[in-house]
Amino acid sequence: MSSYRVEHDSMGQIQVPADVYWGAQTQRSYENFKIGTEKMPAEIIRAFAILKKAAAMANFKIGKLDQKRCDSIGQVCDEILAGKLDEQFPLVVWQTGSGTQSNMNLNEVIANRGNEMAGEKLLHPNDHVNMSQSSNDTFPTAMHIAAYLEIKQKLLPAVQRMIEQLSVLEEKNQQVIKTGRTHLQDATPITFGQEISGWRAMLEKGYHMLEVSLPGLSELALGGTAVGTGLNAPAGFGEAAAEAVSSLTGEHFITAPNKFHSLTAKDELVFAHGAL
Repeated sequence: MSSYRVEHDSMGQIQVPADVYWGAQTQRSYENFKIGTEKMPAEIIRAFAILKKAAAMANFKIGKLDQKRCDSIGQVCDEILAGKLDEQFPLVVWQTGSGTQSNMNLNEVIANRGNEMAGEKLLHPNDHVNMSQSSNDTFPTAMHIAAYLEIKQKLLPAVQRMIEQLSVLEEKNQQVIKTGRTHLQDATPITFGQEISGWRAMLEKGYHMLEVSLPGLSELALGGTAVGTGLNAPAGFGEAAAEAVSSLTGEHFITAPNKFHSLTAKDELVFAHGAL
């Protein structure tokens, strides 16, 4: 038995390993971009899974997608979020600027795995999993979701614990006198508690700057589709999708008020990166 199956896309036929869920577009990227070792981060893949499940929920709410397909997409996304399909996302970060291949990687895996679970040809990567979406609005959305969740749910709590520990050490060492140093040379006396207070304040300032970055990251490009006009997305999709992302994550996300900006500029990510 052949270890490959033949898939088709707009460029023709291509052989895809028989034991994977991805399809033609993922395979072409895998073969054409054999550059570096940096895989698409797992945080982005998980954010995409949240996004795809939310998009299905929004499409169902609006009446564009039936319950059976919505549930099927959601089930596969839950598997992705549980880490059960990690090996199905082999692409490196070196790909087209809009992240089309990673978007299609998710679409193909969700469709093929969903069809396997359903025992029928239920899902199409473009027509159902990518319904009302474009790579141009999904990838910025995934980046915002990933950055927001990593900062809010993981980094900020860790920084807060560090601040609390430094506060304890600061108090304990208020009377411990040491030599202050500037430019690696002895300067004037300072207490160790005073020195630690500088580290604590540094973290407190950084914590505040990260908090300030979160509202910008909460704005999602989803609903802008290819160029920001929202062409091929039903009215209200962006709002419904943001509500679904909020429901799935327990955080507050909104649809970006100007999709032309959210698809092109990465200002909010640059701002957050500066705070990091």
